[in-house]
Amino acid sequence: MWPRWVRGIITLWVAFDSRNRQGLDLFWVLVLLLLGPLLLPFYLAARPLLKGESRRGGFFWNAFWNFEKLFSTLAGLATCAVFLENMMESENRDLALVKRAEIKAGSLLGVFAVVAAFVLERLGFDWFRQAFESGMPEEKGG
Repeated sequence: MWPRWVRGIITLWVAFDSRNRQGLDLFWVLVLLLLGPLLLPFYLAARPLLKGESRRGGFFWNAFWNFEKLFSTLAGLATCAVFLENMMESENRDLALVKRAEIKAGSLLGVFAVVAAFVLERLGFDWFRQAFESGMPEEKGG
């Protein structure tokens, strides 16, 4: 279950964004308020384009790419949360000095591994997207 404040922030952003694009879209505001941020990629794939914006592919193609961004962001936030929790645990004076050092070293190594995985994932997805979208027609806002 998503915390209420997360659903509230996402809902307010969608209300503000949809108002700037075409007028307040109450359908998406209610969907995200009631069902949570996992449906945000569908809103991003369906929202009208502003002047100068463009996208390739259809609704499900764009929803897929927005899900990739959402899950990468959530994984990054989870990594930060685990790292901070481990760093606080490593300050526990009831643990042996060696154990505290192991926690710090393992946490730092984990962050470096996650950052490297994110870089590789981003490069791979961007390469795949460019290769796949090269033949798709472009939709422009205006």
